[in-house]
Amino acid sequence: MENINLSSKKKWVKVKLGDLASTITKGSTPTTYGFNYLDKGIPFIKIENIENDKISHRSIKQFISNEAHEYQSRSQLQEGDILFSIAGTIGKTCIVTKNDIPSNTNQALSIIRGTKKYLLPKFLKLQFLSILSTTVKKKARGGAMSNISLNDLEKMDILLPSIQEQNRIIEKIEELFSDLDKATEELKKTQEQLKIYRQAVLKDAFEGKLTEEWRRNNNTSSADLLFRKVFNKRKEIYRKQQFKKCKKLKPPEKFYKKENITEIKLDGIPDTWKQIKFIDLIKYEENTIKRGPFGSAIKKVYFVLKGYKVYEQKNAINDDVMLGNYFIDEAKYKELERFSVKGGDYIISCSGTIGRISKLPKDASIGVINQALLKIVLDEDLFIDRLFLYLFRAEFFQRKILKETRGSAMKNISSVEDIKNINVLLPSKKEQEQMLQEIESRLSVCDKLEETVQQSLEKIKYLRQSILKKAFEGNLVPQNPEDEPAEKLLERIKQEKEKHKYNNKKRKKR
Repeated sequence: MENINLSSKKKWVKVKLGDLASTITKGSTPTTYGFNYLDKGIPFIKIENIENDKISHRSIKQFISNEAHEYQSRSQLQEGDILFSIAGTIGKTCIVTKNDIPSNTNQALSIIRGTKKYLLPKFLKLQFLSILSTTVKKKARGGAMSNISLNDLEKMDILLPSIQEQNRIIEKIEELFSDLDKATEELKKTQEQLKIYRQAVLKDAFEGKLTEEWRRNNNTSSADLLFRKVFNKRKEIYRKQQFKKCKKLKPPEKFYKKENITEIKLDGIPDTWKQIKFIDLIKYEENTIKRGPFGSAIKKVYFVLKGYKVYEQKNAINDDVMLGNYFIDEAKYKELERFSVKGGDYIISCSGTIGRISKLPKDASIGVINQALLKIVLDEDLFIDRLFLYLFRAEFFQRKILKETRGSAMKNISSVEDIKNINVLLPSKKEQEQMLQEIESRLSVCDKLEETVQQSLEKIKYLRQSILKKAFEGNLVPQNPEDEPAEKLLERIKQEKEKHKYNNKKRKKR
């Protein structure tokens, strides 16, 4: 322990956290002792249940019995305890309130108890938030899962002013943070409004509302002519196939099951548009809409260091072809060639996170899809590629895909037929070009606004740290000469600690 000069006006003391707290401990996993998790009972708190520096009860998924709670007595939480995460995500912190009792926790959370007489829990929590990016993270060790020890916490230097000054600092920080919270809330509302606006733009575009004025001022041909032109080409391809006595492609008329066709009459849809099926948008070639092979077809034993890439669900979800490092050799690729993909093809996630789509860039590696993906080759003679991406990502279209999902814990599109038979509205090619222009001009404004909002949110984060830094340098609130000196407070802490040790010894003897 030592005195430190924080400014020309102020003198605080620095003390080890272990010398302030009566106990610093951590929880344990109940299953280690033969207890099972329950659907209800005593809440079992984990790191992910700490949100915005509070315990979020709505996020708690695991509970334990009273018996398990009693058995794990050292990790029973008490009002005023400070929780501080020491494994995985380091530095999440909160104060346990009356509403959080009873509850228990695991070994990823440390429990700091007995500081409120000399160091107010709120003051310590704010100090943790202030030193998180430097002192705590420097002590973190480990590979994939970083962690700090209880011994590291005990040796951590804590700044100790008088109780009166602690209260003033807390009050000032909460006042300033309250203003920042309001600003953050407004910015997040703006983000949500922009999301809603984006979806409204897409909905209006694919219902013909964005190009309504354009149609009045321009003579546009019917989409039926475009469809017939493409359809006749397909018929010619089929005839040539028949001439060669090759029966791989179905006749264009039988792209989808007739019994599944349900025409939905929509009011207000332009007369020049045509209602078609999703399968009509697919290129008329073999294997242009294909779900990935069964899991047994692509096992880890087939993977090699270099070769043909195996595309995974994360490539579609993150719209990033560079993710993943699984490859197969040429022999395996030829065996799975009907599931192959190349630059310009689309991949769609079909399991868990459903409906995310990504277009492979022209220079994408040739490879195959795994069982969690669906591949599509778009007929760009019928539909513009960028417009197709907007259609597929639109909320109203996503609902059509999700409506057909089956399963509970893991959602899954059970059949390619579910997607093939979705109704799609087709405008003429010229109107598609205009639609794309209208969409992108509006969404580019959204992009700029979102960028500005994100920059403001980052600035608020910086301001929070700036306020905390100023507070723990002793420069946020004025000093009051009538406050009890920190040295006297420290002396009382020593006396209390000695008394606590003496009482513990007496209890042990009994």
